[in-house]
Amino acid sequence: MLVKTDADCNWKLDGQPMDPLKAKGSRVVAVSLGEHRIRAATTDGVTKIRIDVEIAQGQQFVEIQLKDEHEKELYRQKVEAIRKQAEAEAALHPTWTDPATGLMWAKKDNGSDVSWEQASDYCTKLELAGYNDWRLPTIEELEGIYDSSASVSAVFDEDWILRARVKGDLRLTGWDWSSSQGNHPDGTGAVARDFNFAQLQQNEPDSFRSGFPLGGFNYNMRALCVRRSGE
Repeated sequence: MLVKTDADCNWKLDGQPMDPLKAKGSRVVAVSLGEHRIRAATTDGVTKIRIDVEIAQGQQFVEIQLKDEHEKELYRQKVEAIRKQAEAEAALHPTWTDPATGLMWAKKDNGSDVSWEQASDYCTKLELAGYNDWRLPTIEELEGIYDSSASVSAVFDEDWILRARVKGDLRLTGWDWSSSQGNHPDGTGAVARDFNFAQLQQNEPDSFRSGFPLGGFNYNMRALCVRRSGE
């Protein structure tokens, strides 16, 4: 039996430990005819695989495929680590006050798709850090926390890791609705600000904004709430 692998791995044949295999390496193992079982795991133990193979006459080729799933699992772990860090920071410091404007911001957005109406309602009903006078920011207020030099790890659209260009280490997960209206072709839209795409859309101006329809649109739209500190 000829065994190949696409990632460094430890493996067993029918429960018997075998010498480790290197990525793109191979090994010929003498086996009897019949069914055999391979267990393999990446050397860090993160990704595992089970292969059942039936050996008939002639040499049987078996490929241990771990690389793609291993990369996906490492990415999933990174996503989860960023989420946990954001939750921990928001729990410890639920707000951030911009010294330049005196505006107090929620440390994180609502974290899920919301329409403009839902975003406004979310902020109006929000009780955070002992305050209940939160609201959606204007587009000018949102642009005031844009910082082209900032690089905050963000999980956008559930599993897309980006770097948000935002002050205060705020934790964002999508586009942020503003309370400003009238920037959509139909004349009824609300204006939103994009912090997460900053690294991808290099040709966009720093003040990049876009208008979205008000009629229930919510894809990747978020509510980041603000209030005037000292009030």
